[in-house]
Amino acid sequence: MEIQSATEKLLKLSPSVRVVSVCDLQGKLVFSARSKKVKILVSKNQSLASLKAAARDWKQRKKLLRTLGSCKYVVAEYDTVKRIVMPAGKNHILYVTTTAAFDHNKVIRKVRSFK
Repeated sequence: MEIQSATEKLLKLSPSVRVVSVCDLQGKLVFSARSKKVKILVSKNQSLASLKAAARDWKQRKKLLRTLGSCKYVVAEYDTVKRIVMPAGKNHILYVTTTAAFDHNKVIRKVRSFK
């Protein structure tokens, strides 16, 4: 599925979906979009650093593939937001932020429906 189309579908899922980004496994941003109603909470540099950390961590999880199987997703919940990281093909990850109260399983189900 085209990245931009998938991103738009995720943003339309709920007003609680804040930002949807795709990056490669080196943390290089490929595409990003946000809800127009979102108040930016972190700087661009902080956001890019978080993407790089998520990509680095995802590569580490791939090392456990033989013993644990493939990682399906990772959720980090903060006071104000949730961060959901999922694979987007073999060489990219999807990085979605939502409000803290949002049911992250809705994002996971939507992404799985893309396949």
